[in-house]
Amino acid sequence: MMRNILLLTGTFFILISANSQQLTNTFIFSKMDIAPQHTLWDGNQTMLMGFTPLMSSPIDIPGPTLRYTEGDSVQLQLRNMSQGASHTIHLHGLDVNQWNDGVPHLSWEVGHNETKSYFFKAPHPGTYLYHCHFTSSLHVQAGMYGLLIVDAQNPNETWDGGYSFHKDFAWMTSELDTVWHTDSIINYPHDTTTMVRLLPDYNPQYFLVNGRSEHELVDTNTAAIVAKANETILLRIANIGYYGNKFHFPMHLNARIISSDGRPLPSMVFSDTLDVLPGERYQVLLQGTSEFIDSISVKYFNLNTQNIENTQMVPVTISGFISSVNENETSVNSYIFPNPTNKHLSLVNVRGEMKISDSFGKIIFEKTITANQENLDVSHLSSGIYFIKTINKNFKFLKL
Repeated sequence: MMRNILLLTGTFFILISANSQQLTNTFIFSKMDIAPQHTLWDGNQTMLMGFTPLMSSPIDIPGPTLRYTEGDSVQLQLRNMSQGASHTIHLHGLDVNQWNDGVPHLSWEVGHNETKSYFFKAPHPGTYLYHCHFTSSLHVQAGMYGLLIVDAQNPNETWDGGYSFHKDFAWMTSELDTVWHTDSIINYPHDTTTMVRLLPDYNPQYFLVNGRSEHELVDTNTAAIVAKANETILLRIANIGYYGNKFHFPMHLNARIISSDGRPLPSMVFSDTLDVLPGERYQVLLQGTSEFIDSISVKYFNLNTQNIENTQMVPVTISGFISSVNENETSVNSYIFPNPTNKHLSLVNVRGEMKISDSFGKIIFEKTITANQENLDVSHLSSGIYFIKTINKNFKFLKL
């Protein structure tokens, strides 16, 4: 009798502790198409199995992006409406306990017409992904995946004490083999007595960035990047496909790789190429210092043959220049051409931040000026056009 009382008391204490902590609650549905209705870039339609934010929402790929802030206590509820097939949500890369990690037979699964919840505390800021881990080879290809992002406490910072950025883009790459997306494969009767499913050879015909490809990638709501010169862009990359990806960034974007699989690298890596294998995630800082139009190429290579099977091009437009001027200040651009032959510039009535950049937008000198007049030695500069940018209320410059 005493043991029963202690057990009940312990259970009561746990419930009170859980209820006293505020939860961020997310609700998603797992669903399956009963006929082809997802339209691909060439107009063809295919069936999907995937996650949706509402019961009435059509299935799209990737599924809804799950976004939290570091330290959030999360309740992620899954309602399974997939007409027979069981599902889970595997939180790929997050530090969660085994019970909430969505791996069947090590935790639990969600049967048809059931609702179950995953509980976790959002760990390290970074880029992660989630996917079904039940018959995962088929269910992931069918469309059961999405991005999961954990933001830092400080907005526009990669992590506490990390890198700052102005804009945030996220790309999830994958492929699609329409042979797998048929009624006989996706809607195959669920068999609880076997662990083996025989599937056709994998030969994808569609290569996707955020579920889109070809001309669809020019849409900024899909993948295209639009920013101003000198804006720092955080590009989040996750590969959920079965092919490897080779990213090539234009030289003008000054790509710097800063994290891998949700963890900061010991030091940033300056590289205009990046290989991302299935399940990997990276974060890359990009910054164009001048205006240009170009594209980032994504090459999809077969892991068995290493052959590149397809290339997708994502447009990048850098237009205009970032302004750091507040309402009480004025920014003035002045031009020097050619570089003064007498080797010096005198800046009069300048107080505040001053930067000199070349004709490509590259900053070659910057200084905080506190005096009313500043003499600058520019003898080391080559002949050409240079821009002086200042943030102050009054600006005059005199070439000596």
